[in-house]
Amino acid sequence: MSPGDAPTRVAGPPQPPPPPPAPPKPETSATDKKIANVDIENATGSDGAPATSTKDGRGGIAKTSTPASQDAAPHKSDFLIYTASMTMAVYQVEPGLAAVEQIGKDLGGYLAMRNDTSITIRVPRASFDEAIRRIGLTGDVVHKEISAEDVTDQFVDMEARLRNAKAMRDRLQELLQRAAVKEAIEIQAQLGKVTEEIERLEGQLKLMRDKIAYSSIAVNFAARGSGALRDMPLRLPFPWLQELGLPRLMSLHE
Repeated sequence: MSPGDAPTRVAGPPQPPPPPPAPPKPETSATDKKIANVDIENATGSDGAPATSTKDGRGGIAKTSTPASQDAAPHKSDFLIYTASMTMAVYQVEPGLAAVEQIGKDLGGYLAMRNDTSITIRVPRASFDEAIRRIGLTGDVVHKEISAEDVTDQFVDMEARLRNAKAMRDRLQELLQRAAVKEAIEIQAQLGKVTEEIERLEGQLKLMRDKIAYSSIAVNFAARGSGALRDMPLRLPFPWLQELGLPRLMSLHE
């Protein structure tokens, strides 16, 4: 290289490209804001079935309802509430009350109410018929009424509402974690309402399960010769006995 020539520069290693810009902080979208302000009544569809959320073609959230036929359970004896009411004629009321209370305990039940002339016990549903049979041996059965209420529809509907309310609660909790201060206040208010609804539904389901599992039997005792027993109409097995005037002949009036 001659003295007049410029020095030749030696190329260094290539420089790395600049890093990409940091992604923007996620903000609560308009759709999320709409979900945050959702009414608790939307926790279920118009038909009582749980409402589900699916993304539409524009990236939004479209509300759909699960058909009732998918959640509807067949009517089974598992959702029947049995109750019974009996009137017994006895010579002494107190021993009859004690006997019924003992019957309830022997069959795995418990005492629900007791006063001077009546008692109510609750027994496991599997022991309902046996309890009725044993109570009938404590005196003469003057009146007996047994009913079975089918609560299948109410039970299934309540469970569906509870599932959807819990899903709504989980969604609101997710929104709360990345919401701004103003939006967080609104979401927190809705979250409190949804939580109250969940607690209410759970309480109703617990009460219904208890009524299904334990049948109630109310027994009223009337002492023979008492006014309550005399005022009660005499039940005859055949209509023609009524025409013969048998109730008058068999009057219990002293």
